[in-house]
Amino acid sequence: MIRKLPLFLMPLMMASSGATLADSGPGCGLGQQIFAGQSGLAAHVMAATTNGTSFNQLFGLSFDSLGCDGETVITAEFQRNVFVANNYDNIARDVAQGGGEHLQSLAQLMQMQDSDAEHFYELAQLNYDELFSDLDADYSQWLEKLDTTLAADPELAKYSLHTNGS
Repeated sequence: MIRKLPLFLMPLMMASSGATLADSGPGCGLGQQIFAGQSGLAAHVMAATTNGTSFNQLFGLSFDSLGCDGETVITAEFQRNVFVANNYDNIARDVAQGGGEHLQSLAQLMQMQDSDAEHFYELAQLNYDELFSDLDADYSQWLEKLDTTLAADPELAKYSLHTNGS
């Protein structure tokens, strides 16, 4: 039974990753081709499940087919956005405490130097009320607030997307 447990959990893991990345779609592959033009969680989950169970994305990436582009770059901004979307509550807790594993990981994803990270933790904690004032805000709105806060700080402005021309 223990050996079969991963098989039972796989659809749940795929569904949760599909729900998290629903904004950007299920990626490339056969599932993306079959469910192209459809929206909603069900279509994304089905496309991601099709991609995951048929193992066709490697083929698509290898031969630039099935809507895949092997030259696509996974940006640090995308990685940061996915991390925050998946860890928003933990980041809020770490900001309130002035540090923690999730806030440290966010600093690393933002490619902060260690010397700047400590200042980042302090700045985030000092601005907690402003950063987390809107309980209905989603992670993308929070990232905008964070970027604005970073841009206003002379030492950390270099980590803001607003000052990097994005």
